[in-house]
Amino acid sequence: MVSGLRDSHHMLFTKPLPTRVPLRSIIAAGLVLLVTLPLWRIRNALTLANFSLIYLLLTLVVAVWLGTTPSLTAAFVSFFCFNFFLIRPYYTLTVKDPRELLDLFIFLLVALITGQLAAFARRQAEMARFRAHEQNILYELSSAFNRLNERAEIYQTLQAVVRENLPIVACTILPSEESPPTDRSQTTIYLLIGTKEQIYGTLRADFSSAPTEGQRRFLMSCVVQAAMALQRIELAEKVQRSRAIAEADRLKTTLLHAVSHDLRTPITIIKTAASNLLALREQISLAEKQEMTRVIEQEADTLDQLVGNLLEMSRLQAGALKLHEDWADFSEIAGDVAAKAWQSNHATRIRLDFPDDMPLVRCDQGLMLQALSNITNNALRYEPPASQVEIRGDFDEQTVRLIVVNHGPTIPAEEKAHIMEPFYRGDNGQVGLGLAISEGIVLAHQGRIWVEDTPGGGATFVMALPRSPLTEEPDAHSDR
Repeated sequence: MVSGLRDSHHMLFTKPLPTRVPLRSIIAAGLVLLVTLPLWRIRNALTLANFSLIYLLLTLVVAVWLGTTPSLTAAFVSFFCFNFFLIRPYYTLTVKDPRELLDLFIFLLVALITGQLAAFARRQAEMARFRAHEQNILYELSSAFNRLNERAEIYQTLQAVVRENLPIVACTILPSEESPPTDRSQTTIYLLIGTKEQIYGTLRADFSSAPTEGQRRFLMSCVVQAAMALQRIELAEKVQRSRAIAEADRLKTTLLHAVSHDLRTPITIIKTAASNLLALREQISLAEKQEMTRVIEQEADTLDQLVGNLLEMSRLQAGALKLHEDWADFSEIAGDVAAKAWQSNHATRIRLDFPDDMPLVRCDQGLMLQALSNITNNALRYEPPASQVEIRGDFDEQTVRLIVVNHGPTIPAEEKAHIMEPFYRGDNGQVGLGLAISEGIVLAHQGRIWVEDTPGGGATFVMALPRSPLTEEPDAHSDR
């Protein structure tokens, strides 16, 4: 960004004139003498009016080309050459006819006025050109600022543009650890970078000589542009903080709703069962004691799972989830899920179907196990007792997929849009966190998750992860 401004502009307020004022005046005088030579040779063929018009034209050209001082030089040298070489008596400043003397002084006055007007027009044109150049730089500076999102980049761009377009020795942003040079011959200007509400810093510019009004104006415009860019960054940060606070408040409110119902229910059941065991331990049978103990264990597991899901959801929404990727086999992850389901149900509720050439995938195996477990447990909750949940593997050139097929009730279309939202309550009234956590884990792996209808009834969940390049993929069956 800064380099683009550097490449397109040179020093803005250094006039690109090739010569200095004394040399330009010498050039003007030389032009007058050069024109006088042919006029001297044909002086008997022309009139005083002809000489006057030729010298006026020359003075006008000098004023437009070289400026004010050379035009004055051209006017006076023309007056001398006119009198000395072209008016009788020749080679003397004496004028024979008083009328010619009047013509001569009128010529000098008209030449001076003409030169001044032409020089003024030249200065106005130069000023307009510099103003347009200045506006172009400020426009590009504003565009560069709009693409920046860091305060340090704003300061660096401001300093680069100021150094590139103004005759300054040093440019620093205060407070700064750098010690600016001290030279009494320099002119130092301090400008606050800020708005009415906030001061972001101070710009110190050390000029090699006293700056002109145009240089001061350009420097102030650059500082104003930088202040506006810094204010934009500050407002964006405030909006981001406000959004984070609002999201935290929303999450807190949702958590409180979840605590008020879903956490209270298992706690109440555990408390009731424990109290009955303690108060009625002599009156109830051994089978009843075992049933109460089993209820306490189940509700404790439910409570542990819910608290774990709440903590995992807070990690996902806070962006604190870190992946520890390695090569993993989806069939082994599905096997672990099926084994846990068998331990819980003491029955084969899951059927696995994976192709022999199923490729390995780079992922966080622990998180993917959690994601698949959440989806499978949700599918088991609605799976008819006479059927089994199917976990299949599939792949193509771009993705590797885990497919969980449930044969229970079909999910309504309006519910599909919300089923993976955090804290969504289904028909059973329970807070849904498992599917939202699974979606967050899959998205963290740059994958996708969606739900389809199972042919004949039910819901099919599909988790798709991008397939790793074949050049990096190890042999999926080498260790089996």
